[in-house]
Amino acid sequence: MTSPSLEDIQKAPVVEAAAQLARQLHQGQLDKAGKDYFEGHLTAVAEAGRNWKEKTVGYLHDAAEDTYHSVPQVMQKLKETLAEMPLEDAFIAPTYQEWQELTEALDLLNARTAPSREAYIERFRGHELAIRVKLSDLSNNMDLSRLSDPGERDIMRIERYRKEYSQLTEMLKELSR
Repeated sequence: MTSPSLEDIQKAPVVEAAAQLARQLHQGQLDKAGKDYFEGHLTAVAEAGRNWKEKTVGYLHDAAEDTYHSVPQVMQKLKETLAEMPLEDAFIAPTYQEWQELTEALDLLNARTAPSREAYIERFRGHELAIRVKLSDLSNNMDLSRLSDPGERDIMRIERYRKEYSQLTEMLKELSR
C-alpha cells in the first residue's frame, strides 16, 4: 500500500465527513449479506479508493440511489458535515472544480436516473473518478464469499456485474491512451 499524498492528507477531513454522512444516511440499511450497509459495502468501496476523491465518492456513491436525498442535497449535507468538524491547520478545502467533479461522479453513479442499465454503464465513459468508484462497487458486489447461501439470482446478477466490470475496465483503458 502506498503512502497518502500531501493532497490526500490535506483533504482527509472531506473523507471523514463523507463517512459520517454515509453512516447517517444509510443507518439501518443492510447489504445483500444481511450486514450493516455502511460497515460492509460502503466502507469496502471507500477503502478501495486510491485518493481522497475516490474514497469520498466511495462512501457516498449510493446515497442518492438508496435514500430519499438528491445528489445536490447529499453534497450540501457533506459541506455542512465538514463545516461542523474541527479542522487541522493542514486542511485545504476542495476547489469549486473538485466539488463539481465529486457531484458529477455521484450523479453518474445514481442508476435511478438512467433509462436502462446499458445507458447507465455507457454514461461513465470519459469520467475516470466515476469509473474507478463503480469498479470498486462492482468488485465488492461480485464477492460471493459475502453471501452465506448464494442462489441462482445471485449468480445471474454477478454475471451481469462481470460484463459491466469488463466494459468499465475498457473505458478506463481508453482514458490512458
